[in-house]
Amino acid sequence: MSLQPKPPHGLLFGNIPIASKVASSLPWDCHPHTLWAHIHRAYNLGAFFVADLWPLSSVKLMIIQDPAVAAQVTQLRSLPKHTILKTLTVHLVGTDSMLLAEGATWKSLRTIFNPGFSTAHLLTQTDVIVDYTQIFCKILSKHAENGEMFQMEDAATRLTIDIIGRVALDTDLHAQISDNELVNAFRHSMAWTPKTGHWNPFLNTNPVRPVLTWWYKRKMDHYLGNVIDRRFASQRYAGPHNKSKHIIDLALDEYCKQNAGSAQMLAGPDKHFKKAVIDNMKTFLFAGHDTTSSLICYVYHLLHLHPQDLAKVRQEHDEIFGIDTSKAPDMIKDNPQLLGRLPYTLAIIKETLRLYPPASTLRMGSDHVSITYNAESYPTKGFLVWVNNHAISRRADIFPSPDSFVPQRFLADAPAEIPRNAWRPFEKGPRNCIGQELALLELKIIMVLTLRSFSMHTVIEDWHKNCGKSVAVGQVDEVYGDKAYQILQSTAKPKYGMPMTVTRTALPI
Repeated sequence: MSLQPKPPHGLLFGNIPIASKVASSLPWDCHPHTLWAHIHRAYNLGAFFVADLWPLSSVKLMIIQDPAVAAQVTQLRSLPKHTILKTLTVHLVGTDSMLLAEGATWKSLRTIFNPGFSTAHLLTQTDVIVDYTQIFCKILSKHAENGEMFQMEDAATRLTIDIIGRVALDTDLHAQISDNELVNAFRHSMAWTPKTGHWNPFLNTNPVRPVLTWWYKRKMDHYLGNVIDRRFASQRYAGPHNKSKHIIDLALDEYCKQNAGSAQMLAGPDKHFKKAVIDNMKTFLFAGHDTTSSLICYVYHLLHLHPQDLAKVRQEHDEIFGIDTSKAPDMIKDNPQLLGRLPYTLAIIKETLRLYPPASTLRMGSDHVSITYNAESYPTKGFLVWVNNHAISRRADIFPSPDSFVPQRFLADAPAEIPRNAWRPFEKGPRNCIGQELALLELKIIMVLTLRSFSMHTVIEDWHKNCGKSVAVGQVDEVYGDKAYQILQSTAKPKYGMPMTVTRTALPI
């Protein structure tokens, strides 16, 4: 075994001095993955390194920023999720969530729900995504008519919650047009998620937090419990669904198979099964909206900053769907396969995810798993093993001009090949994101139905003025030259909720 590489380390305060030094060049609230990516750059730390922040934290970090090394702990050997993940998410997803499960329990849940997220099935949900996106377009039109600033992250979140509510629950949550008990409880609960990676030790000590998270969890569980009871009653005598693959039906079908002919079928789902379904419905609500809503914001933001790429993607949409934008919704519904003929659209999505990955994976080191690098072996036991996707994506030797928006790097005729396993915003291996195909499908549809009809403008400085705020002299307020940097709110979210204005775009018909 070899000594692990590490940044400058002091006997008394570990890596705190160098972390503090690098943090002073960044906004105080930027996402922790940004800090460690900057430390990696500043000290040329290679494929991975270890760090600790004692006495602020007893957790020892092994931070990976190399695709081949990342594959060793997520693909060749899949380390279990770290227990800190439960601390951060259990109030949102519950203890029986697929996100937190391991071993046979996780495998069983994944097997049950995989069909509901298959590409073939998701294409049958195209009409749903189109219909909700048309509501989103009406909301954008209203903002354009009023000439007002608004937070795109809020609007995008409501859109994606509507979509996942129908795909997972076959329930219209009306999140875009009205208040909803489940949506409100879920979003309030997210706001109380514990913060990690910041210097203030009192940030998570608010005594109100456990009370409010318990209350919002109770409201979510009650709402979803009623949905499950109604769904179970409607299919109790019909037997398993042969055609419907809404996620809630997949779970209830499995229960019906296991309890066919039993007295339990008359009494309704037992409490243990019901809790597992509730927790996984919350998981899909959480994971199913989060990546997509942030991605929508950053796609609009980056295309606002790069009008030449906006022009190219609009031209691609004209070529596939024609210049009459009013026909695109029905064309998508009639022939969803058209969405597979949008290479530049997909390249923009992939490049946006490279620059602004929504999350990374946190794994538990094991005495059975070591990292092999340059013919040396390094133990993982005792470490929080963090595959920092943000740091991997910002390596110049993997992605030339790493801080620039270059969608062309993801086209078939790109001049340089992307190294294997380097692009991993949905992670790799058996624990990859079950909803990645849904996220890509949503983004394609949303881009086709909005980019030619609207122009989005990021207005962070105007938002500051409108709110009566200003940046203090000497205060750092951007990362990589961008004021819309990522902050930690359960996952990586755009700063200020991505304030924007929108204008209608006059196109020939």
